[in-house]
Amino acid sequence: MKGKNYTTLFLFFLFVSLHCPACDAKNALSASKNSNTCLQGPPGLPGSNGVNGRNGLPGRDGRDGEKGLAGAPGPRGVKGEVGRSGQDADHRNWKQCAWKGVDARNNGLIKDCQFTKTKDDTALRVVYQGNIYLGGCGSCCKRWFITFNGAECNGPLPIDAALWLRSSGVANHKHGAIEGYCNNIHKGKIRVGINIGNCPGYGNSDGHTGWMTVSRLIIEEAPRSQ
Repeated sequence: MKGKNYTTLFLFFLFVSLHCPACDAKNALSASKNSNTCLQGPPGLPGSNGVNGRNGLPGRDGRDGEKGLAGAPGPRGVKGEVGRSGQDADHRNWKQCAWKGVDARNNGLIKDCQFTKTKDDTALRVVYQGNIYLGGCGSCCKRWFITFNGAECNGPLPIDAALWLRSSGVANHKHGAIEGYCNNIHKGKIRVGINIGNCPGYGNSDGHTGWMTVSRLIIEEAPRSQ
């Protein structure tokens, strides 16, 4: 009797396990989860690039950093080669002759000054400063000019100035300044002079050189122009 009861109980549990809806659902859910975990689809296509964002505002300047430590001295450099021998720089070669007094001659050399020119390819700059006078005549002209060893400059043109009067009732004492450069003058001793003469096309007239002031001849050797 007792063995029959055990048999009946075993058959009951077997029936319940085969026909339980809840058990079937639970088993189905477990199978679904296992299926999703094992099966993986292919990767999707890359997305398109996004739009650039707007530039941000500039940041504030940072504080100055602390001063670093001085580095160690570098190794001594290799001694350079001896350079070519240089030439002494040209010193200025100039001279001034000055005098005071009136010279009443109407034509000829007023004063000259000897100058030593050191090179053939340089020019001479000459300046005359002093008082010049013309008077006692109407429509008359007097000319003052620079000479080099008695000849006027031809490199390129004479260095001169002229004074003209309209009326005989006028007498002019004027400060005169004559200046210019002359090329084509050989090196050596040159006599540079200030002269007075008649203007071309005009007759003789009364001219004076120097009055109440110092007269000067300034001579300087200069490089040739560009």
